Amino acid sequence: MSQLQLARQRVDGVEDVRCLLDGPDINCVPLGSRVPRGLVMRAAAGGVSLRAGYLDADIRTRVSVDSDLVSFSMKLDSDASLFSFRSGKEVEPGEVFRLARGDVNDYRLSGRMRFAVVSLTPELLLHYGGEDATRGDVAFWERRQWFHAAPGIRALVNRSVENVVARVSRAESVVGGAALQQLQFEMVEPFLWGIMFDDHRDSDRNALSSATIVRKVENWVDGQSPSTIQIADLCRALHLSRRTLQRAFTATLGVGPARYLTLKRLAAVRAELRRSDPADIKVTDTAIKYGFWELGRFAQDYRRMFGERPSETLSKGAT
Repeated sequence: MSQLQLARQRVDGVEDVRCLLDGPDINCVPLGSRVPRGLVMRAAAGGVSLRAGYLDADIRTRVSVDSDLVSFSMKLDSDASLFSFRSGKEVEPGEVFRLARGDVNDYRLSGRMRFAVVSLTPELLLHYGGEDATRGDVAFWERRQWFHAAPGIRALVNRSVENVVARVSRAESVVGGAALQQLQFEMVEPFLWGIMFDDHRDSDRNALSSATIVRKVENWVDGQSPSTIQIADLCRALHLSRRTLQRAFTATLGVGPARYLTLKRLAAVRAELRRSDPADIKVTDTAIKYGFWELGRFAQDYRRMFGERPSETLSKGAT
């Protein structure tokens, strides 16, 4: 079984900043008397890794990227000043910067900044990108380095990334199967929203009504195993963008497509528990089977949705 690997690294000086940045050519110059301090969490789930934490420093950094992975970095909500030499502007929370081989990670930081960086292979990026990615293949990600969504979207993306970081930091280490796939998806998805809602992207034009789109999604989902469906699958199978899906579901159901899929998976768990013999299955195994990697959160969601604990449902199951 694959595992979620978690590690933490303290930053206590310029040398630790160099280790944190990674790269063959690192230029790191302190600009004041403040000693850089920080703490970084590193999480790896299969082919997806997440780094997040804080760095308190007054420093100029320039790092050449020498990796086959594609990374997306984000400044989280904080008062620090972070100037990007790539965009020529102050970085705002919720903006997304892409890093790939040949890019230069080029900033001046002043203050205590919280941040998050997700990294994955180009193949996984195309998989999770769904219809949005396949329109331009890998070249889509190579054309742009900086993605700037509207303020409301940036705030939502920022909160989503902070939520994922907090949940991953508390996660159990043993995660496999559908639960590992769902964990990978949740680590990547908030960054993709920041990209797909970029101000410079063309607006979607879809002739289908929101109700028709949701009905098409429901019909397709009903023919699949709910344990393995992700947003990218919907986009790819139905040739819809994330923007179109989000707007259609919000307008008709009042929830986004990701929450809708979670609710479908909760319902599938309940159906299996109700028809099963308590001697034959365990609640934990069933939850993991349907992609729930955070079992405490699963139990809370289940009880709120159905008014009872999953163990109570199982105890009433078939005999």
